[in-house]
Amino acid sequence: MHEICHVEIPSTDFVKSKEFYETVFGWKVELMPEMKYATWAPEAEPSGGFNLVKEPCTCEEGCCLVYILVASVDDKAKEVEAAGGKVVKGKTAVGDMGWYAIFQDSAGGVAALWESAKKD
Repeated sequence: MHEICHVEIPSTDFVKSKEFYETVFGWKVELMPEMKYATWAPEAEPSGGFNLVKEPCTCEEGCCLVYILVASVDDKAKEVEAAGGKVVKGKTAVGDMGWYAIFQDSAGGVAALWESAKKD
């Protein structure tokens, strides 16, 4: 019990969010204009939505971040930028556990990439 069941990523523009996350991560995004909301679903749970915000997010210390598991932080960071996003904190090691990078998507939402270190 107490699993994370839903995560929201801020967005200033649901159409831009849809294009970005479908392109970069292959998520299914459903626009729900009647509710002023959009949902997203990756291959595995949890899924979530985009909450509408007036201003793009900034990730100062202490913010809650969604970390997206990727095979390569370097490769996915290039895809983020090619899709109109911006890497705001480059690839950073976390001990011997892996690496992360923080990015801002094309609609102002902030999230992170996570690459686990290969275990021998």
